[in-house]
Amino acid sequence: MIQVDVKTQVLLLWVAVGLYAVSSVLYIISLVFRKDKVKVWARVAVVAGLLPHSAAILLRWIAAGHGPYLNRFEVVMSDVWLGVVLFLFIQWRYRKTELLGAVIMPVSFLVLGYGVLSSPEIRTLPGSFQTYWLVVHILFAKLAYSSCLVSAAAAALYLIKGRVERRKARAANLWHALPDLDVLDDLSYRFAGLGFLFIGVMIIAGSIWANQAWGVFWGWDPIETWSLITWFIYGIYLHLYRIHGWKGHKAAWLNLLGLMVLIFVLFGIGYIYTTNHAGYTN
Repeated sequence: MIQVDVKTQVLLLWVAVGLYAVSSVLYIISLVFRKDKVKVWARVAVVAGLLPHSAAILLRWIAAGHGPYLNRFEVVMSDVWLGVVLFLFIQWRYRKTELLGAVIMPVSFLVLGYGVLSSPEIRTLPGSFQTYWLVVHILFAKLAYSSCLVSAAAAALYLIKGRVERRKARAANLWHALPDLDVLDDLSYRFAGLGFLFIGVMIIAGSIWANQAWGVFWGWDPIETWSLITWFIYGIYLHLYRIHGWKGHKAAWLNLLGLMVLIFVLFGIGYIYTTNHAGYTN
């Protein structure tokens, strides 16, 4: 029965990947060719993809008997899900942020597709994982990824729109649907601030859990070390932005660096290092 459930989960996730890929193409078309109706269909594709994605997570939770966070397959499916939900909420609340989907959805379908290729094997939850602090640690890790993804999307569109406007070409009119550069810059800064806060809480909660599980608050595990590096990158970004007025293009590039390091921490560490974090290995 569990084997059937795993196959169903994988199938549902591939359907979600396909629909997210369609939404990516539609968002990009809408952005470049000023097709507002296409933007509507892009949003429909995101919602349509979220349905099988949510169903896969629910089936996984029922079959495994625990939340989706024990191996790479589960971590990726739940991280991407929360990122997509946050994006839908933001574009519903602030309609001019819809075209952030031209960055968010390509990243989402690529990361989810990568995750589906991981081993979908269901594992038993170890006793050391049955603690409140682990739940807090995992929740804020997912919130950090989602917030930093939105922040980086705003930074990427800031760089693209800024380049177009500097050229003062007719193509500049193609970007009218995007928020002004100052708004994109501020949006990127605010969500980077949230990401910085969430990463900090993630690290603290993880340290408390590590002490309960292994008797040490900090063991210099690769995930711990690179999480701290990511936190420092976002801290430097916020400091330069707020205190030294380091806004615009330089801040946007540093923001994108932060997201790349965060994605490496969440999804790539297990390929290079040996880690005690079960959720980052197959």
